[in-house]
Amino acid sequence: MKAFAGLLLVSVWTSPLRGQGTTTVTADSTVHWVAPLFRNPKRALILGSVIPGAGHIYAGEYVQGFFIYEAVVGGIGVGAMAFIWDRCMLSFLSTTPCKSGPQWPHQVLGVALVGAGIWEWISSARDAPHAAERANSKHLRHRSTATPIIQPPVASHSGWRVGTEIRF
Repeated sequence: MKAFAGLLLVSVWTSPLRGQGTTTVTADSTVHWVAPLFRNPKRALILGSVIPGAGHIYAGEYVQGFFIYEAVVGGIGVGAMAFIWDRCMLSFLSTTPCKSGPQWPHQVLGVALVGAGIWEWISSARDAPHAAERANSKHLRHRSTATPIIQPPVASHSGWRVGTEIRF
């Protein structure tokens, strides 16, 4: 048992620790603190791709997200209705026979409106990460940071300067 414990102790002592980095830190190096993102651009892209306007709403652009949703759903819905609409659609309510006429104008309008709705959805999904980046930069600008100030005396008659600096 003593031999096994000794072998275990030697193997732990000689094996490198894989959890630690191999870089060395010098005395003059600085650590840069990276602020966490207020809104994640990838999440905004995914939300905007699944639900129209959701990426903009996630980023804080509520009115634009609402109007994008209404434009996409309205364009696709009205386009589908225009595609199937004709003059005789509600002819079952009347007793007179109906002649529908040419179908192509309604179908072209329907396809154009559905295409416009899908295009709006795609372009709003592509703009959703930019909306998140705009929200992040706005958040960083509006976030106030307080840093301590400790300065030694400048002249022999003055004392230490101690306080807090607040940046806006």
